[in-house]
Amino acid sequence: MRKIITAGLSTMLLAACQTVSEPVTSNTVLDKATSPALCYNTIAEIRDDFETARVNGCDVISDSAMQISIRPEEIYDPEGKPINNSAWYGFRVDPLSTGTLDVTLKYYNGKHRYHPKISYDGTNWEFLSEDSFEELAEDRTRLSLKTDTRPFFISAQEIFTPRAHDSWTDNLAKSAHITKTEIGRSRENRPIYMLEIETEPSKKKPYVMWVGRQHPPELTGALALIPFTEKVLDESALSSEFLDNFNVLIVPMINPDGVVHGNWRFNMGGMDLNRDWGPFSQPETQAVLGALGRFKSGQEDIAFFLDFHSTWRNLLYTQADDEPTSPPMFARDWLAAVDDRLDDEVYPFTREARHNSGKPISKNYMYDTYGISAITYEVGDATPRSAIKLSAEVFAEEMMRLLLEHYENKP
Repeated sequence: MRKIITAGLSTMLLAACQTVSEPVTSNTVLDKATSPALCYNTIAEIRDDFETARVNGCDVISDSAMQISIRPEEIYDPEGKPINNSAWYGFRVDPLSTGTLDVTLKYYNGKHRYHPKISYDGTNWEFLSEDSFEELAEDRTRLSLKTDTRPFFISAQEIFTPRAHDSWTDNLAKSAHITKTEIGRSRENRPIYMLEIETEPSKKKPYVMWVGRQHPPELTGALALIPFTEKVLDESALSSEFLDNFNVLIVPMINPDGVVHGNWRFNMGGMDLNRDWGPFSQPETQAVLGALGRFKSGQEDIAFFLDFHSTWRNLLYTQADDEPTSPPMFARDWLAAVDDRLDDEVYPFTREARHNSGKPISKNYMYDTYGISAITYEVGDATPRSAIKLSAEVFAEEMMRLLLEHYENKP
């Protein structure tokens, strides 16, 4: 099996990746379960009592086989369209004997999307080997899970909980010029946090802003946001110059409830939060709107906006070149600069320049309201984690260079 979290990235996620047990190391196994099992046979027990788990039914087929039902939180969105196919699943296996447990994932209103991941400690993850699962049909996938004495997790992507995000933001907020504030609460009263980076609070500077985790399963976007942020804060000559001229706002997790419940798309109000930038009908988007108040009032200026997501491949949704932005042609020039540095074999990506569709998504709202380049940064589901980190750092460096160049030459 090939590792999918690099040593550097797993260090960043580190002890924050708590699931059932306390923080673990690669030499630690999960604690023995004490909660009732969802179902069991002679080979193993199945459980879902941890954050990000998703099991909607568990049926014993035989002494060595089970079927797990996977359903979305809603069948249709508020506009009556079928839910986006982000068929998240997640469960824990507690072996009762050594053998092979066959688990069939049966999807309803969706189909298999994510290559199964396995972890024996909740922190270190691997792709399940190709010979250990088979897609039987569009809506059914069979996993063949070898059991010994160790409990393990099976999940659509690595487990990255709100507590993991909080641990990362807490660590950053130890810096004297980084402030972590609660800007609101979710439907289920979980905090939504924002980081603000100001190296000289008394100096008026334009802001750049990025947000993440509007859609719960879109983990690779979250894994890009982290090194992107850390590159901007790495105290290099470029970083120092950038922070001398710009302030930064970051909202890493807008939808904590959806992440905890293993939702495919929505918050707990049945809303796709990236279709609520305009109505702002949900407490999560209202929290972000409140944070934007300083720009709406004209008290401060905003220069650039990014929204991190995941999809089938690496791409960036931008404004079309004939839509005027400030800075002019920023998206075109930014992605061209990145493309010059990144080998297509390492991180292939495309730009999809789209005219404003009128949909209430973050990109459209930020462009319509502030006239800035507002971009959706999409990372492929299966993009190698080392490539996610490397490319995010390159994107961050070229963003800083171009924004500095524009504002240095601005009349």
